[in-house]
Amino acid sequence: MISTARLTILLAMTVAMGPFAIDAYLPSFPRIAETLGVEVHDVSLTISVYMLAFAFGQLFGGALSDSFGRRWVMLSGVAVFSLSSVLIALSGSLTELLIWRAAQAFGAGFTAVSVPAIVRDRATGREAATLFSLIGLIMIIAPAIAPTVGSAILAVSDWPMIFIFLAAYSAMMIVLLWFGLFAKLETITRPPRDYRLLPAYLAVLSNPSALRFMMIITLGFSSMLIFLTHASYIYQKWFGLSEFGFSAVFAANIATMAGCNFLNRFLLKRMDPDHILKFSVPVQALAIGGLVAAAAFDIGLWMFVPCMMVSVGSLGMIGPNAQACAMHHFEHQAGTAASIMGFTQFMLAGAISAASALVPESLINITLFMGACGFLCAALALAPAKPLHAHQL
Repeated sequence: MISTARLTILLAMTVAMGPFAIDAYLPSFPRIAETLGVEVHDVSLTISVYMLAFAFGQLFGGALSDSFGRRWVMLSGVAVFSLSSVLIALSGSLTELLIWRAAQAFGAGFTAVSVPAIVRDRATGREAATLFSLIGLIMIIAPAIAPTVGSAILAVSDWPMIFIFLAAYSAMMIVLLWFGLFAKLETITRPPRDYRLLPAYLAVLSNPSALRFMMIITLGFSSMLIFLTHASYIYQKWFGLSEFGFSAVFAANIATMAGCNFLNRFLLKRMDPDHILKFSVPVQALAIGGLVAAAAFDIGLWMFVPCMMVSVGSLGMIGPNAQACAMHHFEHQAGTAASIMGFTQFMLAGAISAASALVPESLINITLFMGACGFLCAALALAPAKPLHAHQL
């Protein structure tokens, strides 16, 4: 039996491929644009393509892991990610870059979606929420250090080396997963008999209790993604902060999320995850209400920054508990449930974020979009629901 510490570290390192692939190459946009003879704005298309392909990778990866086993689906996803990273480094045009970037993202989604399924294979309830919380804590580090890693590579080499680094990292993960994880988890690699894909999707979609928690995850994530989409405008253009000031207030959000994650692990010793959601989600909604008030009445940074810290940081509690509650309903089709959860989260959150970019960019408009997500999320969390029980499919 694999130890909880080893399981947590290996799963977190696997999921970290996604944030590294998104954030590590951000400092290299000008160099990529110069190399390929395009505008920097054109290079930013690689982010949109990544998010879309990542969502579809999750949609298919989790369900197939129920059919063929976690081992082969997860390892094949990492292999696709690694090979695509090499091909991105060799790209000579924007079209090639976009094609291989989509393939890389599909592999990342194919891999990442197996993580909540593996957690559900091992645990439910408080134990599952604790595992998700531990994985989330390690995951907070990845997006925080990824741009620094990218900048360090650019200091000694050019942008293709960032993707060579990603290829090497993912190749290392194949070895670690093969010998360090799956050698100890043979029971989760045996597929069930008579597994059918379409009925499995329909079974998950017909479970309203699980869908409620999936929507809580999606709406909570959407509010943060809206902020990320407009973060530079909010702090640098609207409030006039310097690059250093922007980095400082942005880092405060990460620190708050880590703090909420630690608090969540403490509370899980005494409370069930669905009970924690009943106050953590409303806290996020109240914080977003503070953002709307600060924007409407031009109150200033002294109110806006703390409210944003709580709004983003509360996801350190909301995410792990909502994941555990959603996955609790599926004993035999955890991969399919994870597929729908991941696909819904990234597709719907991406669409909401894109919609927020279509309206005139102002602080009040941005916070109102966040507010709509936050208040609906709170309504779902506070809605009457049956006690959690394992849903046999």
